[in-house]
Amino acid sequence: MNSIFLLQIALILCTLLFTVGIIIYLKQQMQLIILPNEHIGQKLAHPLLEQPSPIQMHDLLQTNSKQQLLIFTDTACPHCIPSLEQFLETKKQRKLNISFSILLKNGQKEDQELYRDNQTNMRIIPVGEQIIDAFQIQEFPYYIMVEDDETISYAAPFPDGLYSRRPAN
Repeated sequence: MNSIFLLQIALILCTLLFTVGIIIYLKQQMQLIILPNEHIGQKLAHPLLEQPSPIQMHDLLQTNSKQQLLIFTDTACPHCIPSLEQFLETKKQRKLNISFSILLKNGQKEDQELYRDNQTNMRIIPVGEQIIDAFQIQEFPYYIMVEDDETISYAAPFPDGLYSRRPAN
């Protein structure tokens, strides 16, 4: 009877030690995953937001158009075309007067047909890694608004925040 009691106590102690070990391990793993307190409730802003454009718009777009929305896409991105279609539909519905250009990462001439639209006069510009790196693009699609004075006023992987800044016509 005594030996069964000691065995039960030993099992309980082993279970407690094992549980404490798992809790300590999980706590350490959570510290690696969770952002520090200063980032809770915040989305980190794009590093070029409110900064001058790293490339002059005239040099990039070969146009004198002032304000310009740059839509960075990649031919390998499964979300880029649906995101662009949604942007075009919202632009049409709200009658937004936004000049925009699509910057197609590693795009070739034949890739431009993926984005062809008879109703919209889209500027499609194939760009390489140096342009992507200059604008510090980490994901696709990515929307960057460059103002008349060549400062970046909007940068996000979706255009939703841009709509609230632009009144519908």
